Amino acid sequence: MAVEPARTLDECAKIAEAAGVHTVACVFSDTWGVARGKHLPIRQFLRDGRFSTAAVALSWNPRSDVQPTPWAEMDSEFKDMAVVPDLDTFRVAGWTEGTAVVICDTVDPQTGEPTAMDARAMLKRTLRDYADLGLTVHQAPELEFHLFDTAWQPISTKTWCYSIDRADELEPVLGAIREAMLRTGIDCEASNVEYGPSQVEINLRYATGMTAIDETILFRLLTRVIARRHGYNATFMVKPINSGAGSGMHIHQSLVDADGRNIFAEHDDPGHALRSTAMKGYVAGLLRRQLELQALAMPTVTAYRRAEDYSFSPTQVCWGLDNRLVGVRCLTPNASGTRVEVRWAAADANPYLLAHGYLQAGLEGMRDDAVLQPVSTGDPHADTTLARVAPSLDKAVEAFHGSAFARRIYGDMFVDTFTVMQRNELAAFGAHVTDWEFKRYADVF
Repeated sequence: MAVEPARTLDECAKIAEAAGVHTVACVFSDTWGVARGKHLPIRQFLRDGRFSTAAVALSWNPRSDVQPTPWAEMDSEFKDMAVVPDLDTFRVAGWTEGTAVVICDTVDPQTGEPTAMDARAMLKRTLRDYADLGLTVHQAPELEFHLFDTAWQPISTKTWCYSIDRADELEPVLGAIREAMLRTGIDCEASNVEYGPSQVEINLRYATGMTAIDETILFRLLTRVIARRHGYNATFMVKPINSGAGSGMHIHQSLVDADGRNIFAEHDDPGHALRSTAMKGYVAGLLRRQLELQALAMPTVTAYRRAEDYSFSPTQVCWGLDNRLVGVRCLTPNASGTRVEVRWAAADANPYLLAHGYLQAGLEGMRDDAVLQPVSTGDPHADTTLARVAPSLDKAVEAFHGSAFARRIYGDMFVDTFTVMQRNELAAFGAHVTDWEFKRYADVF
């Protein structure tokens, strides 16, 4: 399989000069999937591009509070890591004038190797595994988010799902987000008002391999920026409104061989509903490892508010054809569009960790010729034989921590550190007195 030559700093300089770029936003993803980094003047960027920052950024909590973990204990001196731009991702930032953006990797400055916590490096290795088999991964994350006003009040208390009238009202901000995506080189398929109050969705068109996941990080970043400029706050928090719909991150995936054929569309098993041996094995692998990967797919306490029966957020380990109630929805409309849609994940998940885990699970399933459980038809919630997702973050974290599969694909350092990070989140949540508790008990007891 041909490999495109890497872009050089000289080529970045030509792009920057043509676009009037004076600043480069150098972005890396922390373990939570939050965009971190620094802005470099273009002249400084073109000298080398890399910079140093505290390695503890890969194990702090979402608010950047530092707590001891195996990755950064209190006696670790909190040393630097190198942040190295992937020049192939260098592009004009369509949301800010005079700025380019580049996705970065985190590297151990002593060894030159990726840090043990770098989720993007993990996904790179997985994509190489597929490339060694002559396969290219096509992916398309599908995300929902909520809009609030500047005081963080919901912009609506009503459900307007698919309403063109409501979409027209929001077009100044949604149109600006779509336009910023296009100027950034992110292909947009559609936007629409979604199922919950104040909830909307914008669909990214599928892309190959790493590109789709890099663009997910940029999409979440530019959405928040553009929303603020139009007098809104955008949030990918999973369920910011009580009784409202939760926001998910559905990932569409397919595999293409060296001849450009979608192997999920092969008809080498015509007696099965999926007809494709590769697709059967891939889906079986996803189902087999879902409970071990759930802490990554649903990484916050709030994510479990979304997982409710009959909410279009799957609560069982199951698959189906064009069925929006299952965990893995298999779409087989034609050869080019045949794909899986993995529906468990929440909108706040780290897409690098998620894609890496799903692709490894699917690869394992194909290699093992894993047995696929029966298709779920009709209402899967009524099927008591199906395994259910973990009901809370603590149970999901313990399944992840004890998983030999997770340790094999993510590494012991990552698994042990992520477990501590999540246990710290759970302890912080458990110690907090909520508004519900106060309103429930204060004037009674």
